[in-house]
Amino acid sequence: MAQVIIMAKRYQKRPSEIMNIDNDYLAYCFDEVALYLEVEATDDKGHINWNKIRWKDDIKKTNKDLIDFIQKHG
Repeated sequence: MAQVIIMAKRYQKRPSEIMNIDNDYLAYCFDEVALYLEVEATDDKGHINWNKIRWKDDIKKTNKDLIDFIQKHG
């Protein structure tokens, strides 16, 4: 998602335009999420640190957890 936000800023487009989302409501929701993530990644001085965005989970996940999830839901 960070790459989409960076590209949108670079090319002066909405993130939903970069992703070619045609549905107006879906495009609005996607752009809102992009804005939220950018605000969350921005510090008080205006510097963006994408590493600030992390899952709000205290339990560390491993590749095995991902494989188990895919096998269970795939």
